[in-house]
Amino acid sequence: MYYEIMKAFFIKIQNYLEKILPMKVGSLLLFAFVLYLIFIVGRVIFINYNSNKSIGEEEKKVVVLTDEIQYLKFQINYFQTYSYKEKEAREKLGYIAPGESVVSLPIDSQIDKIADSGNIEASIRVPNYQLWFRYFFQKKEQ
Repeated sequence: MYYEIMKAFFIKIQNYLEKILPMKVGSLLLFAFVLYLIFIVGRVIFINYNSNKSIGEEEKKVVVLTDEIQYLKFQINYFQTYSYKEKEAREKLGYIAPGESVVSLPIDSQIDKIADSGNIEASIRVPNYQLWFRYFFQKKEQ
């Protein structure tokens, strides 16, 4: 008797769902499962895209840091050379090699740095090829 009551109850629920929903319960469950799978696949694709994007950025950082390490190694090697040490000694300590003399020049003022004029006229009015022709083929006047 309990079995028949339960069977009648489930049949009523199935009839009620068929009135509300245009598909059967099995089809609805299958449709929901397919939607769930599509959601999961989309999420995995999105996560994969973001991780590939971040991996690309990190690879670029690795390349930049590798270049920086190479540059720093070059600088370390340069700072250990004799020419660098001599240059620094000359600049900071006033080192003078035997047989050298130091010449001190005045610092240019702002007025000296300004150009003489804005109009620069060409001082050569004869084309260069004519000057060379005259130089090689005309008789020299003495």
